[in-house]
Amino acid sequence: MEEVHPIPQNVTSFQFKLVGDMTLKQFGYLSTGAGFAYLIFVLFSYDYPIITWPIVILSILLGVAFAFVPIGSRALDHWLVAFLKTIYSPTKRVWVKNGKTYKENPLFGNRLIMYHAGIQNAPQAKAVIAAAPQVVRPTPLPTQEELHKTVDLAREAQQLQMKIIQSERTLSQIKQQATQPTSVPVDYSQQVNKILTDLKNLMNQASEVKQQIKSIQEPEIQPEAPTAEPVLREKVKVVISTKPKQAQVALTTFPNVINGIVQDRNNNYLEGVIAVIYDKEGLPVRALKTNKLGQFTGSTPLPNETYTLELEKDNYTFDVLQIELTGQMLQPLTIIAKQ
Repeated sequence: MEEVHPIPQNVTSFQFKLVGDMTLKQFGYLSTGAGFAYLIFVLFSYDYPIITWPIVILSILLGVAFAFVPIGSRALDHWLVAFLKTIYSPTKRVWVKNGKTYKENPLFGNRLIMYHAGIQNAPQAKAVIAAAPQVVRPTPLPTQEELHKTVDLAREAQQLQMKIIQSERTLSQIKQQATQPTSVPVDYSQQVNKILTDLKNLMNQASEVKQQIKSIQEPEIQPEAPTAEPVLREKVKVVISTKPKQAQVALTTFPNVINGIVQDRNNNYLEGVIAVIYDKEGLPVRALKTNKLGQFTGSTPLPNETYTLELEKDNYTFDVLQIELTGQMLQPLTIIAKQ
């Protein structure tokens, strides 16, 4: 014979019912509203009848609402307590370290810009990963002063990179405004020249910071000679024509912007080709990608200098191009892939 066990119940939420279904808490809300209304009526109804009667009616209605009117199956006092907790106990937290708020850091307000910059520079990381494996010898740990100096230089480099990205975005906006037809022609040359000058100064400062970081870190990595000889590709120098062909469609209207069209041997456009531009020191300054028409173009001009253009795509090889920028507008480079 099976035994019948009672189901456990939560007796802590039991409320004593005073009259019918009215609990003691409901009676307290109702009596408080009515008592406050009676007190206001006795004290101020004779001298201030116009002000007293609205207060009396509002007090009675609030007492009835707190006692008998639920909102979403919850009593009105529950929503009032939740509202007060939200106002005086917010869930937002700020990280404070060593008496300094992290939100005060200028880089904190530009997290989204730097995140998009990291996505745009992802092909550079791919090029580094694709390099030949190297054996790194153990090196002595840096001193505390060197670590502090490296951290300061890295923070300065991040701030410069943020300013460079903002300048590039401003140039892109000016470029879009210049392409839109207007009733009155607008001259953007002064703004563009100023931004280009600032951009050149920022890139020079960033190069100096990189050199300082490199001087602190050297010699850290001493790779051994690889077992297989690396394949060296000869650089092909690109000569900029002073008289561009009129039949060729220009991809940009700014000078010192490297652009081009990538095709295979059958004159088919190649999509998804990674084009990385390096300066004379071998540092990557732009990472571009071809569209469905095989076109790639930078959004901002580069300083006058000699650059190296390397392209990469699976199952294809390309010549390494050496381009010298002299402040002229470049026509699209036609690059034919090798199978």
